[in-house]
Amino acid sequence: MRPGDSRSIRTAVRAARLSRSKPDRGLVHTGIEVLNQRGEVVLTLTAMNLLRRRDAD
Repeated sequence: MRPGDSRSIRTAVRAARLSRSKPDRGLVHTGIEVLNQRGEVVLTLTAMNLLRRRDAD
């Protein structure tokens, strides 16, 4: 990447599951790609987030 480049991101949920140790939370693995103005991938990462669950009702 160079100064003045444009960037955009693409994200996708790769996996989600309930936390075994904290039943009110869930783990979500998200794949993230950063693209430059030519659509070339310049960065990839996988983020793991611990999120609070809400009731199904």
